[in-house]
Amino acid sequence: MNATFKVDPRLASLLGENYRSTELAIKELVDNAFDADAENVWVELPSPLSTEPLIIKDDGTGMTESEIRNEYLNIASSRVSRKGERTRLKNRLVKGRKGIGKFAGLMVASLMEVSSDCRGKQTILSIWRDELMKAKQDLEQVSLPIRVKEVAKESHGTTISLMGINQNFTFPNPNRLKRLLVLEYGRQTDFHIYVNGELVDLTDIPGETFEEAFALSNGELATLRFTIAHHKHSLKQSGIAFRVGGKIVGSPKYFGMDEEERFPARMLKRLYGEIEANSLEKDVTADWGSVIDNSLLLNEIKLKIRPALVKAFDKIFQAEMEMAKARLRKRMNGSISHLPESKKGLANNVLDKVLRKFYGESESRMASVVSLILEAVEQNSNPMLTLDLNLERREAYAEFGLQDVAMIAQQSSRRLMILEQLSEVLLSADTPPEKIREAISTNLWLLGSNYTLVSTNNQLVEVARMYVGHKWNNGHAHEAPNLLLLQDFNKGFLVLDLKPADHTVELLDRRKAKEYQSDLKVYLPGRDIEVIVIGGALSPNLVGQKANASIKFLSYKGMITDAKVQLNWLAGELQRR
Repeated sequence: MNATFKVDPRLASLLGENYRSTELAIKELVDNAFDADAENVWVELPSPLSTEPLIIKDDGTGMTESEIRNEYLNIASSRVSRKGERTRLKNRLVKGRKGIGKFAGLMVASLMEVSSDCRGKQTILSIWRDELMKAKQDLEQVSLPIRVKEVAKESHGTTISLMGINQNFTFPNPNRLKRLLVLEYGRQTDFHIYVNGELVDLTDIPGETFEEAFALSNGELATLRFTIAHHKHSLKQSGIAFRVGGKIVGSPKYFGMDEEERFPARMLKRLYGEIEANSLEKDVTADWGSVIDNSLLLNEIKLKIRPALVKAFDKIFQAEMEMAKARLRKRMNGSISHLPESKKGLANNVLDKVLRKFYGESESRMASVVSLILEAVEQNSNPMLTLDLNLERREAYAEFGLQDVAMIAQQSSRRLMILEQLSEVLLSADTPPEKIREAISTNLWLLGSNYTLVSTNNQLVEVARMYVGHKWNNGHAHEAPNLLLLQDFNKGFLVLDLKPADHTVELLDRRKAKEYQSDLKVYLPGRDIEVIVIGGALSPNLVGQKANASIKFLSYKGMITDAKVQLNWLAGELQRR
């Protein structure tokens, strides 16, 4: 007895989707168990290079033979469209919405066996990946073995066995899988996931975990367990939740830490934990939606756990600030070292303020903010005389410093005006080479924050002139490149090959860039030489080429656009913060 797929017209586009990792594919199958109202899921990962199957087992409602034939095998038939957005028994919001989750297992293995118990019957379906690949889109012609046998009437749930693990992918990592699952299901009180026999919980969140027990006035204990996740992880329902009698009560809270400016909001979003306090059971509302606010025991717990939270946050925050400050100072050290001694103290103070105010932003963005302020400091400008800030914004900027905000605002406005002028010069095919060279040499910040420390001088201009004159003499002057030679504070050199706006940068330009590097070593022996080729556009031929750290390609439009994005982002942040 066999079964067949029922093909939906959307099949062709949906089958083009894939999963970035084997862990994500396994999570898709766990999502299916969640949608089946399971309370427990057990994931068993085989030993690497073994022939053991990978198993995902749940105690959900299971599927009848009819449901497997007419629903499970109906590809791209959304469960939501058939049964609604909520599950029948536990009223969960359905996760599987495209009807193609069953293909997740076939990314991991060559054979997927689905065994489902429901209403006294066990239905077993086998799907071979190779058979599907042969059929391509004509899946209705693929015969799938299916068999049914008797089981106990109370038996329910589904077991998926994945055999013939795909050796072309990295073997599923249990720690990565647990981290992925806890970020999705960590607050779900009626859904427990076990990976290789271990319960997935908040300790699996990548970060630093803390635990402390507190003696209460009634003689019992309350236990606080929480993790402050690493920077890159975004947590669902961050905060500290109460667990009473094994159940989560109410929504997670920050216990007043979110009302202070001591810790950045982005850092609080990385907090994930629980207070286990069974003593509160008598003070829980009838619907278990919260703990009664005027509970004496609740207020005692709040007072006792807050110092532990603040202490942990202080530890993590200060360590992260010191590391970020060191990296940013190293990145900007050349700019600071060029300042007069009287202004270096102000510059270092700027680093602290920018790191705190723009906590969580990328280092490149913070570097761009610092470079704006250092530029104002170096020019000895007093933007407070020209920039009018209303009272409301004065209060908002009190902590950061009005002078600092004014510097940033004025310098970013100035650069935005310059960008408009540069657009006219750099995006016109009629602009002469010397005008392009002048525009770039006086606005090197266009290259990005990594290049704020490079500069040129008369000696470098002469070296470039000599090289071009010698290389392209004897009637070849019209072929000569428009080169700008720069030096950074580490004594390395940067060559800008400035093409006209109507020039598309090609592979040939990369070969010429290598020639510049080789030729200029005669004039600049023993030095690192980086080349950036800038033109009106980049050829598709350059896409996918092996990256070369010492040769890069940019377009004038791209440079101007990126600079505008950075400056507009900064303007928005100044308004918001």
